[in-house]
Amino acid sequence: METSSRELQAAEYLEKHQIKELVSYLTSALLFFRPALKTLGLCTEDEDLQDDGHKITLDKFKEEVNKRMKEIWSAF
Repeated sequence: METSSRELQAAEYLEKHQIKELVSYLTSALLFFRPALKTLGLCTEDEDLQDDGHKITLDKFKEEVNKRMKEIWSAF
């Protein structure tokens, strides 16, 4: 009985503080966003990416890619 109570408390804590969503977001950021920007030549190794505290949506990602591409191509 005590084990299921602790498991229920743990599950409620995870849900309340959105821990699963946070872990999912951090995993995506580590595995996708930074390498994608580097591959596209839009982020250098030493560049510090600023986080505005909000989730990075596909639209925000596309906007940033387009903005940086325009900056790159404006030199030509």
